[in-house]
Parts: sequence; structure tokens; C-alpha cells
Amino acid sequence: MTTTNYLDLDINKLFEEHTIKEIEAIQKKIQHESDRKKIELRTLVGERYRDLILAADTIGKMKITSERVISRIINIEDKFGELQKKYLIGFKIDPIQNIDDRNVEGIHDSVIIQIKILMDIPQHIWSSIENKDLLFAAQLYLLAQHINYSLLFEVGNTDLSIKYPIVSKQWDVISQFKNIIFNECNNLLQSLDVQPESTANCLAALVLLDGTTFPDLLEKLISMRNRAIKSVVMDENDSSVKSKIKSCIKILIETISLIYSCFMNSEDKSEGLVSQYLTKIQDQEAYSLLSHLDLNQELLKEFLPPVTKQHKPFTIQTPENFRVPDLQKSIKSWLDWVAEFCNQEVIKLLDLIISIKGLYYVREEAVSINLPENWNSIWEELSLPRITFWVEFFQPLISRRVKSIINDKWMETMTTLKSDVIELLSKVISDKFEYPEHDLRWFVWKDSPTDIPQKLTKNGGLDNKRSLLMKTKGYSPNVLKLSENFDTSLQVLLADLEQYLYETEHVMSIKDNLLSTNISLISDSFSDRTEIQEHLQSVSNSMIENFINFVKTTCVNDKPEHGQRDINAVIMARFLLALTTLSTNLNKCFTLSKVSGLTITNAKWQSLCDKLKEESISIWLIWARTYRTKISEHKDKFIAKEPLNGYPIHLIVSEWEKVTIEEDSGEGKRIKSEILVPHQPSIQLQKFLTAINKDLNKVITHTLPKKVLHEIIENVVTELLNYYLTACNNANILQKQAFQVLFDIKYSSLLMIPRENKILSDLSIKACDSILSKIDPFDYDVFNPFIHTNIKKSVQRSLLILGNLVPHLEQLHSILGARSEYSNSEGIKSDLPSVLALCTGAPWFPPLTVTAPARNLPLVTVTLPLEKTQRKKVTNKENTKSDSAGATIKSGAAAFFGVMGSDWFSSS
Repeated sequence: MTTTNYLDLDINKLFEEHTIKEIEAIQKKIQHESDRKKIELRTLVGERYRDLILAADTIGKMKITSERVISRIINIEDKFGELQKKYLIGFKIDPIQNIDDRNVEGIHDSVIIQIKILMDIPQHIWSSIENKDLLFAAQLYLLAQHINYSLLFEVGNTDLSIKYPIVSKQWDVISQFKNIIFNECNNLLQSLDVQPESTANCLAALVLLDGTTFPDLLEKLISMRNRAIKSVVMDENDSSVKSKIKSCIKILIETISLIYSCFMNSEDKSEGLVSQYLTKIQDQEAYSLLSHLDLNQELLKEFLPPVTKQHKPFTIQTPENFRVPDLQKSIKSWLDWVAEFCNQEVIKLLDLIISIKGLYYVREEAVSINLPENWNSIWEELSLPRITFWVEFFQPLISRRVKSIINDKWMETMTTLKSDVIELLSKVISDKFEYPEHDLRWFVWKDSPTDIPQKLTKNGGLDNKRSLLMKTKGYSPNVLKLSENFDTSLQVLLADLEQYLYETEHVMSIKDNLLSTNISLISDSFSDRTEIQEHLQSVSNSMIENFINFVKTTCVNDKPEHGQRDINAVIMARFLLALTTLSTNLNKCFTLSKVSGLTITNAKWQSLCDKLKEESISIWLIWARTYRTKISEHKDKFIAKEPLNGYPIHLIVSEWEKVTIEEDSGEGKRIKSEILVPHQPSIQLQKFLTAINKDLNKVITHTLPKKVLHEIIENVVTELLNYYLTACNNANILQKQAFQVLFDIKYSSLLMIPRENKILSDLSIKACDSILSKIDPFDYDVFNPFIHTNIKKSVQRSLLILGNLVPHLEQLHSILGARSEYSNSEGIKSDLPSVLALCTGAPWFPPLTVTAPARNLPLVTVTLPLEKTQRKKVTNKENTKSDSAGATIKSGAAAFFGVMGSDWFSSS
């Protein structure tokens, strides 16, 4: 039988089925199992419940200890009761007669009058609290406390509770006034508008009720004023930020005045108001105080016991006045708190203002606060440097917020500008876009009624956005719109900022009331002007640099994110340059001044303009580098389409000039012969240069920087000369073909290579040498003078159409010589007066493409005897032709204005 079946044993069956010995064995097993379970139980309880047993023992000991503590507290309370009774009756006690000998009737009357006083005091305390006279309320409370203890001593605690239970009930009501007075003091001390008298009244009441020392009083006053500041700044009410800041500054100013009035000096007294109030009531008797109440004075005088009547309940040890160093330490600690609070909480309040105009109104409200008349003397007596809370704590935060708004507005402006640029770049690459930027001929050569204003206004000459002026500079409507949007977005910021920095500053007239003006604060209103202007300039400069970086990294890089690189380069180069003249508000960011319309020379603005111009040129150079591909395409299309040796001889020769030369036959006879000399560039070269010139005209060549145009011309010449050099070395060409190629090389070199460009000059010489190897030297000597003359004539004729490809016009004039106005030395007309030169700096005044009436034609000629004579004498000297250029120009100008003034606009 297992142990698990012991509990289920049936005793009757056990004796029926087993013998006595078996039953005894089963009994031993059950006893053994029981002993084993007991041991296990003890082990379990000892291990798992040891902590519980210890806790139970500890609780028992704590019960004993707490009972002892309670009994000792009861003993202390009894002792305090005895001491209070002794305090009431004083240390000089008259011999007490037997109780049986007392005048029971007199005791009864005194008790009644004191109970009457206890009944009336709550009403007077409430009236004092409503009148904010908390010191008087505290006096009444102390008087009621004294009368209560007097009754306890006079009647006895047991008899008083039995005979006069109203006393204990009334005292229960009066005893609550202590906390009420404390709360009222706290509320008054942290109210927004409080006077020094009421503050000193509260502080004196705290001294009476709680025996507070002056350092604790000052700490109490400062802590309550700090709560007032927090309630104004951190309260989530509907008050505006402007009113909150103004209230906060008022509280700070009032706090200093309260500290000075309550603890330092008040008017002509040498002590603070708190000390004055306490000194005034220190010797006041209870009867004197009761006489101020609405009580029967005769009854008080007759029945009030002497122990109550003559007692001085307000006799306390008056706290010592503050020493200046201690007061300085407390004020400095408080100013540190103010600085920290402003940097943490006021700054959050200012972050709610999103415009500089709002900050301007905050400042105007703040500086309108009037300081106390004795403000300077307060700081002198405190031996502390004078502090203006606005300047010290709030102006830096306002300035910081102004800077933050400037940053935010500039970021918004820059974001908008970038999005506008991206939108424009995405549009202009479309073939269906009607206003292409890489070909501005639709804009420049299209007349518009707004090109020249019909009526010049007063400031018409200062308008930088007139249509004709924009056409001359190559600023398309797209660029103008970008500039206008950018300028408009800055206008709001600058209008607010101008008001903040300048508009409220004015010179006072004699009529102004100087006494009502806070001059000290007004002088500090614009203390951050220089700081704000420097920040605006710094932010403006950094934002423009950011935009330039955006243009370089996303618009004109090798793989632009938006648009097409060459078109982007044209737009961005023009836009960056346009910012220097079209964005007046960007200029204002650097030259903002008090007087509107006054331009102040600013080195930073000039530096930014120089940077924008440099970046514009660098972006134009990017376009010039991308245009190399186009130059190569034009070369392949027009020149390299067929090899040099494939030039058709009959076409080349048919276009050459016939020149008659005379030679000496040796027999005294002159032999005339005719030769064919090239007199103009090949058709292929002309087509190539015309295609290049057409491409340049699309981007309005005169708007390109000279550096960019010169690089393009160098690329064109390099492409040409390298082609001729390679082609001449690889091709077997005839001499007639070689003469045409030589003419083309020299023509291109004279037209497009300046004298100082040694690299291209050497390349030209090398190309010429290469082609000269294909020409007979004797034939070259014969042909060269005529070729040289024809090259100069061809270049001179090409100036009209290919002037864009001339980088050295002044040098070219000195080489070619000045042209006469209408005829050469032989009197043969060389140039038509109806042709208008497109190149700048021509040595003759270009007439208009109009024809004056025939009868007035003789008026065109202007006689200059001296200059005409000199010109005839030196007509065969090439080196003196340029000397008459100035006279020719003057003659042409005089003729032009003569025609315009007398003939063209005449009535006939």
C-alpha cells in the first residue's frame, strides 16, 4: 500500500482484511509520514515567511514607540497652555484671593463684554480685508486671540465650555482668519497693480502674524512679484503679446520701487514703510484698538478686565533694517532670475510675433512706460548701476526676434525665387513656348508702344524698367517677371524694417510736452539699428550666395536637374546681372537709410554687385563652352562638308577679280596682262561665319560681356585654323584652290585675331605656311599684294554684317584706315549712305536709312576746308587715313543733324 492511499483507508475493511501485525506496520508508516510532513512544513515556514515574522515584530515595537510619542506631544501641549496663560497674566501677578471671595457678578460682566467683542470682531476683520487694510485685520485677529486666552484664564477651560459654549464656537470662526489674511497678503503682493503703502501694510501684517524677519519678507515680496510676472507672461489668455510685455516691464519697475519704499526710505524718513508701520503700532494697547471699533466705550472702560484693557498685544521685536550689501545681493540674485526667465519664457512669447511691424508696436508700447521720478536716486542709494529693464532684458530679445524674422522672410523669398526659376526653366525648353530665352529676337526687334514713353513724368528719367532700356540690355519679360517677383517679396520685409529702424524717430518741436516724454527710453529705442542693418546685409549676402550656388549646382552643371544647360545659362547669366539694377529692394538691404530716396554708398553692396557680375560672366562662359559644339557643327555643315581639294575650280575662279598688270618686256615696251585674284572669302567660309553671327544675334551680342564674346571668337578662329591646318597637310590641292584657302585664312586672321593674341597669331602663321607650301613662290610674290588689298577690302565690307566677330575694332581701324563718308579719292562712290553700320565705334557717323527730299540734298555736305585739303593731299598715304577719322565723324554728325533739323522735319 502506497502512502497516497492512507487518507482513503476504510478502518472497517482494514481490520477485516489485515492481521494485527500488518495493521501495526501500517500505523508506523502513517506516523512516519506525518513526522516527515511536519519537518517539511517547518522548513517551508522558516525559509519563506522569515521576513513576515520580522515585520510583525517590528510593527509591534513601532506601536509602543508611537504611543510614547503621542503621550509626550500631549505633555508639550499642556505645557504650552500653561505658558500661554502665564503670558496673558504677565510675570507680575497680584495676590489672588480665594475664589469664594471673588465678585462673581463682576466676573460675569467682564465675560459678557469680552464675548461681545468676540462676536463683533469677525465683521470688522472682513471689513478690513475688503479695504485692503490687512495690518489692521491682523491686529484684530491678535486681539481676539488675546481675549480668548483671557477668558480661558478667567473662567477656566471646563467652566467656559460648559457655561459659555459660544466662546469656543466664535473662536473657531475667528481662528480661520489667520489663513485668510495670509492668502489675501499673497494675492495682494502678486497683483499687477499695487502701491507701496498697501505692500508695506501686507508685509507688516505678516510680521505680526508670523514673526517673519526682514530677509524673509524681501524673499516673500520678490517671490510674489515673480509669480505675478509668470502669470502675465505664461498665462494662456487672450491678451496680446504687446500688452503682456508692457505689463511685465511695469511689474519689474514696480518691484524695484516697492523694495526701495518698503525696506529703504520713504519720502523724508530714514527707514522703510514696513518699519514705520510696525513702530507705529508697537506701543498700542488693546483698549486703544477697541476704541476704534463700533463698541460702547463706557462699557469697555467699566467692565473690560485690566489684563485685557492694558495689554499690548503688538509688542514684538522689530526686525533690523536691511544693510545695503544684503539688499544688493538679493536684488542681483533677482535680476539674474529675471534674465533667465526672459531668455526662457519671454522669448517664447516673442516667437508668436511673425512680423517686424508687430515687434515695432511692442517696442513702442514698452518705451511709452514712464519711470518713477526717483528712479535714478533709487539706484544711487542701492549703490548699483542704473538698469533700464527694456534695454537690459527685452531689447536684445526683440533684436534677436527681428533677426529671426529677417532670416525667415529671406528663406521664404529664396524658396519662392527658386521655385519660380525652376518653373521658368521647365517652360522655356518646350518648343511650343512662345517666349524663348535663347533667341530674343522676338522681343528686341519687335516695336512696342511702351518702348518710349509718350509723356515723360518727373521721374521718368530714373525709371530703370522702361521697355526700350530693357531691350537694349537683353532683359526679357521672363527675367523682368523673376526680378519683379523677387523684389516684391522683399518689399514687405523692408517696409516693416524701415518703420522699425527709422520712422518713429522724430525731432521734437517746441510744442511737445517734454515733461510727459520719457527721453531716456526714446534714446534707447534705436540702439540696435546698426546691429540689425549689419545682420540684414550679412543675411542678404549669404542668401544671394546660396542662390548662386543653387544656380551652379542644379541649373548650369553638366547634368542640370531642370531645363537645358545652354538655355539655363543664358537665363541665369542675365538674371544675376539684372539683380544689380532691377532689384531696388535688394539694394535697400544694403543701403537702407532714414531718408527715402537717398542712396548711400555701401562697400558691401558694391562687393555683391561685383560678385554678381563675375558670376554672370562665369555662367556666360559656361554657355560659351557649350556653344563650341555648335561651332563644330557649323564647321562640319558648311566647310568640312567637302574636302579642300574638292573645291570646284570653275566656281572659285569665276568669283575672282580680274587685275591688269604691266610688265617691262626688256625692249622698252610695256606688256599688259590680266590675272585672276581672290577678292572675297569663299562661300563656305561666309556661310559658316554668317551662321555663327546669326547664333550670336539670337542672344543679343551687345549684351554679352567682352570676355565671353572674345572667348567665342577665339573658339571660332581656333576651329577654323585647326581645320585648315589639318586639311592642308592631308590634302593634295591645286594652286588656285590654295590661293582661295590662303585668302580665307588671312581674312579670318585679320577679322578675328587681335595683335596681342600670340597663340592664335602663331597658329595663323602656321596655317599660312602650310598652305604656302602648295603655292609657287614666284606666283605668290605676284598675287600677294593684290590678295592683301582685297583681304582688307573684304574685312572692311564684312564689318557691316560680321561686326560681332571683331574683338579688336580699334586695331582694325588703324590697319584698314578711316573711310571717307561717301566717296574715295577718285570720287567714285564706295558705300551707300542708306546703309546703317551695326558695329560700334565705326569711323564715320552712320546716316539713317531714310531719303531726304532731292532739293535739300546739297545741305548734307558740310564744308571743312582745312580737313578736306589735308585729306586730298594724303589720299595715297594709307598710314594717314585714320587721322581724318575724327573730322569725318564730326562732318557726318553735322550733316545728319542738319538734315534732321532743316529738311526732313520741314513743312515743304
